[in-house]
Amino acid sequence: MNWFTFALLAGFFFAASRVASRVLLRKHGNALAFTAIHDFMAGLFLVPFIFSGLHWPTQSITWLYFAGIVIFAFLADWLAFVALKIIDVSLNQIINQIRHVLILVGGLIIFSEAITWAKVIAVVLIIIGVFIALFEKSKIKINKGIILSALSTLTAVIAFHFAKATVADFSETATASFELMLIGVLSFGLLRFNPRKISQEIKLHKWGIVISGILFGAFEALLFFALKLGEASRVIPVTQSALIFALLAGVLFLGERSRLLQKILGTGLIVVGIIIIYIF
Repeated sequence: MNWFTFALLAGFFFAASRVASRVLLRKHGNALAFTAIHDFMAGLFLVPFIFSGLHWPTQSITWLYFAGIVIFAFLADWLAFVALKIIDVSLNQIINQIRHVLILVGGLIIFSEAITWAKVIAVVLIIIGVFIALFEKSKIKINKGIILSALSTLTAVIAFHFAKATVADFSETATASFELMLIGVLSFGLLRFNPRKISQEIKLHKWGIVISGILFGAFEALLFFALKLGEASRVIPVTQSALIFALLAGVLFLGERSRLLQKILGTGLIVVGIIIIYIF
């Protein structure tokens, strides 16, 4: 499979994981405990796959890049889960699209990826789509959930760039598995290694949190494969096909119909932007 197929599949699994997380977090669980269990289970799910083509880093700096993934991916997931307690999963995914400007600039500065007119036009369409989705009664609607989603997006972009650097010298699946399990350990540490909080979260969500974690583990592995084969500034936009899946799931299964027309129009522009990035 090529990078586009991996990225498209990653988008589907990411959306499925976030929809599952939104369903669970509406029960008002502890977002940090949820992160600990969710990400550790995602990493554990990937363990059987790490031995295929396993190779360890040959350069010391790769471990620093890997540490960067763990720190910033932890922040991205934790902030996303706090946001999903507040706002619709479809709106959360729309806010995530601001990452494209950051990916475009980061790809140029860090990896010397060319900025073409097609990429610029695509990013402009995506940003306009985001503004349309947020526009309400002559103003842009901003609340705590949107701010947290934006912060989650910023930290996720930083993690993506660290991931791109890491997988050049480290097995993709091993990177994803170890990163996710370490995020779980880090989250547990911030809970002061209190097993009671973990136990309470498991009792609240039962098997749902395991399923959400497994879906997220599949997303991580597919994302790293895509980053290995393609440019970050092209891979990341295609994974945002998750927006379409999340919008449909939010409407069909979660009853998220507020400002539906605006969400559809905004999503349409974002999809056009993604297509432009792939074709050109």
